[in-house]
This record gives sequence, C-alpha cells and structure tokens, in this order.
Amino acid sequence: MLMNNRKNVIFSVSINHHPISKQSSLKYLGIILDDKLNWKPQFEKLVTQLSKSCGILFKLKHYTNISVFKSIYFALFHSYLTYSILPWVRTNKKTLLPSIRLQNEAVRTLEYNKTKTTVLYSKHEILEIPELFQLSVAKFMYSFYNGGLPNHFDTFFAEIASVHKYQTKLVFLHNCYLPRMKTSLGQLSLKYIGPKIWSNIPENLKSSSPYSFGKKYKKILLSCQTSCWSSFHMLVAFCNIALMPLFPLLSTSIVIHPTPCT
Repeated sequence: MLMNNRKNVIFSVSINHHPISKQSSLKYLGIILDDKLNWKPQFEKLVTQLSKSCGILFKLKHYTNISVFKSIYFALFHSYLTYSILPWVRTNKKTLLPSIRLQNEAVRTLEYNKTKTTVLYSKHEILEIPELFQLSVAKFMYSFYNGGLPNHFDTFFAEIASVHKYQTKLVFLHNCYLPRMKTSLGQLSLKYIGPKIWSNIPENLKSSSPYSFGKKYKKILLSCQTSCWSSFHMLVAFCNIALMPLFPLLSTSIVIHPTPCT
C-alpha cells in the first residue's frame, strides 16, 4: 500500500520474484488504514458497529434499569467509539456526522421521555465525541509529561524553554511550544492540538495521579456542557421576558439555536 494523494502512481513490489499485489487499505490492531489517509473505511466500519450496538440498546431498554443500561452502553457503544479515537476523529465534520447521530440515538434510549439530547449527556455524565477526543488528547499529553509513552515520542513535542530563553509565564508552567500552522489540516495535527489543550488544563490537575487525572478532567468537560446549556436557557428566558411584547410586531419568527461548547 502506497500512501499518496497523487493519482496514477505505478509501482511494483516483488519478493523472490513473486509479485505483491497493491492494496488500498489494510487492517492493523482493529484500525483500517487507507492509502489516502482520509479514514473513510474506518468510519464505515465504525458506523456499522455503532448501528448494531444501537439496535441492541434499543431492544434492551425495556428490560433493565438506567444504572444497568448505562453499563451496557459503555460496554457495547462507548468502547467502539473511543477505541483509537486520536487519529480518526481529526477529520471533517461531514464525515463525523453519522457517528454523532448514532451516539445521540444511543443516549436517547436511556430515557423514555422527550428530554433534549444535550440534557441527557449532562444528566448521565456522558461526553460527546468532540469532548471524548479532547479527553483522549489530554490523557496523551499527561502520559507524555510523565514518561508513559514509547521512546519514539520523547522528542514529539518541544517545551517552550527549549525554543526561546525569555522568562515568560508559560516557561515556568512547563508548557509545550505551540507551532504555527497556516493550514486547517495542520491545525488538526496532534502536534498543534496537544499543546493547545494541555496549556488550558489547570496546573493542580496536571500534577494529579494517573488514576484521578482522567476523572477530574472529565468533570471539567461535563461542567462545560452544563454551563453552555444553562447559558442557552438564560438567553431563552431573557428573550421571553424582554422581547415578548415585540413578537406581535414582527413578521418573521425568531429561532434560537444552542451552540455546542468546544
């Protein structure tokens, strides 16, 4: 398999005069790598697995309580969603839409009423796909600073102190240098996203134990979800109070959409 975006690249490989056929994708440790590195085969496989899990959850919701059902959700759905999330989730939003919709359907099966999906995520302490990726990056950076990664990643990130000698605040905080990326593709790379997320993590959390780091940072992400949804409700309440007398004078309706927290 040759990973190249160019078309009509002709090459041949043979071992002991036996030609090796060219493949457009291969599976390694459960991850499907394709020659274009757009992760489409991986997404197709993931969507199939998540669809099966959604069907199982839908059939089981009438026979278990919420506590047991959440355990089944994390075993059958969450495990597929978070496996090797670091590489494949850094793609365009259009490719992510099917998996996002399937996660919303799976979360809706937790309760029978018509509660909004955003409320269900916060109520049952479930992270959405962007927050799951953020948590995975934070754990990766924590392992980097605490020597939990293979030796290949020892020079993957550079500390600010090794780039310049100015005594800035970020130097004393031992943050990584944030490289300049001019393209949107470069800003999706782990070398850019990793230092950016790590610099926004509180210092007391960075020094916590490996067992508690993930749990504490997850609580921060969940509180961000809750605060965003509360701000939306406050905005709606303000519009109902302050703008209600003006509604009859308006010829068009006003629709307010919540903005997800990033």
